[in-house]
Amino acid sequence: MALDQDQKPFASISAPISGIDNEIAAYRAISPAAILSLICGVLAVLCFTSWFFLAFTIAAIVFGLSAERRIRRDPEIWTGKKMAQAGMALGLVFGLAAVTSTLVQDFLRSRGAGQFASQYAEVLKKGRIEDAVFYTVSPLAREGKKPAEIFKEITAQAQPGMPNEQLASLRNIQDRLTSGPGEEIAFERIEGHGLEGMNPYASALYVLRGPGNEKFPEKEQYALIFIKGATIKGKTQWWVENSKFPYEPSTYVHKAKAKAGEEGDGHAH
Repeated sequence: MALDQDQKPFASISAPISGIDNEIAAYRAISPAAILSLICGVLAVLCFTSWFFLAFTIAAIVFGLSAERRIRRDPEIWTGKKMAQAGMALGLVFGLAAVTSTLVQDFLRSRGAGQFASQYAEVLKKGRIEDAVFYTVSPLAREGKKPAEIFKEITAQAQPGMPNEQLASLRNIQDRLTSGPGEEIAFERIEGHGLEGMNPYASALYVLRGPGNEKFPEKEQYALIFIKGATIKGKTQWWVENSKFPYEPSTYVHKAKAKAGEEGDGHAH
């Protein structure tokens, strides 16, 4: 049988794929781990409020590394490398900045409290009870007043049968220092410090040493003085909020007040 010379050949099976099919084949999905890394990196800014949120820094790095590994393994399927890198960078920046800021603030707070505690040791050693009581009032409240005025105000507030515990504790410290020759007091260390609301606080440990006598037979005793600070005129100023004598080192546990910012009514335990 003769073939029809005019018959057209069949279309080739390997005809070019349409443009839409090309776009579908070239589509790559954003790695979910890259998205999570970016989200955690942004949330790491919360590290400035609490070290608990350092978990976001760690999560941003973990998700970011996971995303990069997946993208390298299947580059034709996954994308989002820059997103993952941005998440890791944010996590590291916020995390390291928060840690550095906290450590610096802790150092400055501890040093400032220690300087005040050392100065107060000299007040207890050389001053009168009026001078010691003078620093139990916040700087703003004692501004323009003399130690004798403050002492008179505080003693006038005492109710019959309810002695002022802080005044009694300071009197006991000074009684020991004046009980005989060789009695000394020295600031030992800051036992603890932190923030109560926006105000810093610290507990200062003092050691009292001497030959001892009938009234104070122990050659070495300790006192704890709880101090509080506030930013006044651009710098942190401190005052004595409470004191305890005698005191067993490392037994004080700070209890935050119900209302931050209250002054002058805290007690050492």
